[in-house]
Amino acid sequence: MSEYVFRNVSQIGEKEYQTVIDGQELAEMWRDGIITYNPEIQRGTKVKRGKDNTETEVAVYSKANVKKIYESMLSGQYFTDMITLNILADGNEKIELDDEGNLNVDAKIDISDGQHRIRALAMILEGNEKGGLAFDLTELKFPVKITNYDVQTAQQQFHQFSLGLKISSSRAEYFNQTGLANIIVRELMKNSDLAGRVEVVRNSIPKKDERHIVTFATLVNAIEIVYKDLETRVQAMELAKYLSEFFNELINLIPELHNYEKRAQSKETSLTGENFMFYGYVAISKVLREKENWKEYLPLINELDLSKGSKQWYGDVIKRGKGKGYTIVNNNESRKTFANKIEKMFKKLLNEKTA
Repeated sequence: MSEYVFRNVSQIGEKEYQTVIDGQELAEMWRDGIITYNPEIQRGTKVKRGKDNTETEVAVYSKANVKKIYESMLSGQYFTDMITLNILADGNEKIELDDEGNLNVDAKIDISDGQHRIRALAMILEGNEKGGLAFDLTELKFPVKITNYDVQTAQQQFHQFSLGLKISSSRAEYFNQTGLANIIVRELMKNSDLAGRVEVVRNSIPKKDERHIVTFATLVNAIEIVYKDLETRVQAMELAKYLSEFFNELINLIPELHNYEKRAQSKETSLTGENFMFYGYVAISKVLREKENWKEYLPLINELDLSKGSKQWYGDVIKRGKGKGYTIVNNNESRKTFANKIEKMFKKLLNEKTA
């Protein structure tokens, strides 16, 4: 919570305000912790491993972009544009706009749009204070939109911002509140063993990532490909309930999905622990959904040929990488092809089992 008074404020909507703030004030607000980075309404966080092997959560942003903006500001080539701040609506916030245009705030104030610009301003402020720079930040005037949204609404706003940003499809999809597949994946992240295992920032899983097994965008896309007949929110919630149970069973069944060492080793030769494999897992979930006692057939997954060296995957799904390694072909066509092949392979095993 921060107490702050925004001056010369106009109300432009029920929960929206606007003003103009100079670069000096914005940089000081950031330095003093009055405005903060909230990963839930921004680009999220990533895990940074220290020299002593400890893990810390850090904000996602581009240092290169901050440096470019910093240099542009110092050279006088920067054109000021709108920054958006959000006063978090969590039931504890206090906001009052008085007759003189002062917006009195006692609340959590987050950056909704503009973190790279504010970080650049803070770099200049630090340089000024240390004596290495003598740049007048008050010369930079920024139109500032101030909103009073809850987390969900702030995420929707960022989704709109993200349509013009270079952010991963996983992060863009994470902020999409209306897509039925998106709703399902959010439910899975809350109510299944996929909690803590879904990457919501990147489009891929780095080799050294011990936590995540699938990206948000992959799960959304897989559900959209496999469950084409999904039409209503009620259907989505029913499917989410089933998929929560399905993935609980799946993660318990397959060591690669809950053991990092086994997953890293498996990826050398097998698709089993790959992010891409979730197109197959979701396809299998649809086949099994028709079975009342589906859990007893789930172990048939272990009988699938998921070797990267198998001829059935070559060209469509797998290509030879450098040396003796393999590269996964990950595009719309390969995803659909893979999901269809896995479905046919699993149905064949299922028919043989139940014949």
